[in-house]
Amino acid sequence: MKNKILTILAAISISVSSCDFLDIVPDDTPGLADAFKNEQTSEGFLYSCYSYIPRYNDARTNFSWIMGNESVAAYHWGSQWFSFLQVQQALYTAENPVLDIWQACYKGIRQCHLFLENVDKAVPISISQSELDTKKQLWKAEANFLIAYYHYVLLQNYGPIVIVDKLVATDAQGDEFFKPRRPYDECVAFIAAKFDEASINLPESITSNSDFGKASKVIAQALKGRMYLNAASPLFNGNTDYADFKNPDGTQLIAQAYDKEKWKKAMDENKKAIDMAEAAGFKLYEYTKTSIADPFKKAVMNTRWQMVDPWNSELIWGYSANKETNNAQYSFQTLVIPRGWRPNPPVGGIGATLDAVELFYSKNGIPAESDPGYNWANRFSIAAGDSTIQLHRNREPRFYAYIGYDRGDYEINSTVRVLKLRPGETNGVTLSNGVPRNDIDHLYSGYAIKKGVHPSTSVTTSSLAVTAYPYPIMRLGELYLNYAEANASYNGSLDANGSKYINAIRRRAGIPDLEVAYGGALTGTNLVTAVRREKLIEFMFEGHSLYDRRRWKTAVADYAVDRNGMRGLNAQGNTISAFYTPRNLPGRPLIFDAKQYLTPINVEYIKINPNLVQNPGW
Repeated sequence: MKNKILTILAAISISVSSCDFLDIVPDDTPGLADAFKNEQTSEGFLYSCYSYIPRYNDARTNFSWIMGNESVAAYHWGSQWFSFLQVQQALYTAENPVLDIWQACYKGIRQCHLFLENVDKAVPISISQSELDTKKQLWKAEANFLIAYYHYVLLQNYGPIVIVDKLVATDAQGDEFFKPRRPYDECVAFIAAKFDEASINLPESITSNSDFGKASKVIAQALKGRMYLNAASPLFNGNTDYADFKNPDGTQLIAQAYDKEKWKKAMDENKKAIDMAEAAGFKLYEYTKTSIADPFKKAVMNTRWQMVDPWNSELIWGYSANKETNNAQYSFQTLVIPRGWRPNPPVGGIGATLDAVELFYSKNGIPAESDPGYNWANRFSIAAGDSTIQLHRNREPRFYAYIGYDRGDYEINSTVRVLKLRPGETNGVTLSNGVPRNDIDHLYSGYAIKKGVHPSTSVTTSSLAVTAYPYPIMRLGELYLNYAEANASYNGSLDANGSKYINAIRRRAGIPDLEVAYGGALTGTNLVTAVRREKLIEFMFEGHSLYDRRRWKTAVADYAVDRNGMRGLNAQGNTISAFYTPRNLPGRPLIFDAKQYLTPINVEYIKINPNLVQNPGW
């Protein structure tokens, strides 16, 4: 898929000579005038503004995906090579934050301001002046969108941030250059206004293949909806744990009084995004490649393909830069591929945890652990005449779409294989002295991940050819669940729209409507809990879980059981009974303390800027 927008262009060379978050390109850089000579060079500079978007699909350097307790890496993978392992194991500090997107985002913001300051200097060489004026109007809107977006990414990770609303001269002095962080709610208001400013001249949506990935009105409103949901959530809405989180001048950075109306604002903004998206033709993904009569199998295919079918009807914004190089899109789709090629793959280096497996509903659309018709107590036993444990039976369709389990189907090579995950088997761990060999990747938890691996990806004993697709930054289903969560949190019940949206997700997933599954309408805390679980299941392995558990302020409690190792099966067990024994996986803890609700700012930036305060606990 052509996607020039998200490619870093070598044509624009920007020197970086300082570690300060505002010092990127001196205003009098000799090459800057050349960058805006005409429409071609100016558009090239705009492309460079997009290049600071974080690499969502890179297993080594991404800033959101596979960071929580949904997935676990092979026993021999070293944390020095993978940022996600350092995050899972809390091997980061303010001196070495590991995921330092503070500087990158501010570079992107400055790049956009440079563009806005200079683009009017461009003169046409192959188009008319009026055509260039029209292009400039759109380009400015895109730059303003990116300014809002980079501020939003900073806000999502660091909480209150420094607002950069104009190009700051590199010779500026005092507070004009060394700006303090602004209160969280002020940041939200600024970002929302910037998205609105950009939207005036953005297209409603992107319909041209060559422009996929570019900004649109729908994307801007969708990100606003998500941002307002974050702002209404417990981490930022009356969080008294942050009572001492203040600037040097005493400015409170997190409002201390809970404001219920923030949930109403989140409802309204997500409803606006939904209406805009649907009017532009977005709809929940439905699998139509082949005719499937069985409703359960159709639901499995709906949810198996919803992430990997490129630029489908549900995808509002996707990321596809470096899709086939530099361990980016490649890495996302090689979760079942061995480093040292072995016969009859798939096997791989990242698998699903037992926590992820147990989170899915029963086929009745309720938590399996509380379903009276589900044999939860004996879930690790094998029923007479069966080949796998009862935990893998009678689950909802999304389980079979997302999870690869022992003796279960796995779609790859445009065919269906049966996984054999016990030690020494085709897809199982290769042992040496009772532990996994350190030269062969393996599924340490005894589970594979199917979601995110395209079924037509081709794997042989000596080659790999991935079927690329854009990583979903935003899809319509999220807006539906955002509205339902805000609705439940504000009203204590679901209105007609809230029910419609969450049940649309559930119907696509092949499970009964919420009120049917639970035997009546849920209210209050029970409803909020149910909506949150729906989000965790629907968006499993898409980089949402850790952010959601942070904003809900539940991560410390949720991950407490993982401190001694995330849970999995005993993939090294040399008998069937031993293999299916649950355990905490040695060497694979997930450690989360309260200070980790916000990412630390690199201490070097704190040293440079006397007005910049560190996040609490760091």
